[in-house]
Amino acid sequence: MFIAKWMPLILLLSLTGTIAAQQSQTQTPPAPDHQQDSLAAAAHRARQAKKDESKPAKVWDNDSLASSSGVISVVGQPAAPATSSAPAKSAAAGPPTPEKKSALEGDLNAAKATLQSLKVDLDIMQRKYTMDQQTYYGKTDYSSDKAGAAALDDEKNQIASKQQQVTDAEKKVADLQAQLDAANKSSK
Repeated sequence: MFIAKWMPLILLLSLTGTIAAQQSQTQTPPAPDHQQDSLAAAAHRARQAKKDESKPAKVWDNDSLASSSGVISVVGQPAAPATSSAPAKSAAAGPPTPEKKSALEGDLNAAKATLQSLKVDLDIMQRKYTMDQQTYYGKTDYSSDKAGAAALDDEKNQIASKQQQVTDAEKKVADLQAQLDAANKSSK
């Protein structure tokens, strides 16, 4: 009964509000073209300013050198190591035979394959360490997790060992490449 009594008043007020809203929409002028033009001009100026910005210079440090692929050569070929006696023996013995060259090439290819395998293993170990580190430090009471800290230290030591293996393999590849280059120069 209460609703039936107030229903006409509610309808009247809602109609009045709807009509007032329609009138205010029709009276609002559309956005002027100069405002749209100024927005387009501002966007154009922003794009131009972004184009004019120069890119920051590449900073080379130990981290970025380790991640760059390939060999960095300052000038010319790298000098043969003085401690290696294998190139001196092959040069003193005369021109190398094709069998020696093919053996050197085989050794070089095997060393490159070993190096590539070690690099992949190192990459996997580093990724696992990063994930384990995030998991460990993500805990609220990580300082009381002695087993987790010990596991992280163990992984860090394994990574250091693997990095040393990669360094040794890179040196071996460089030595074999130098021997092969010397053998190819002496046969010409």
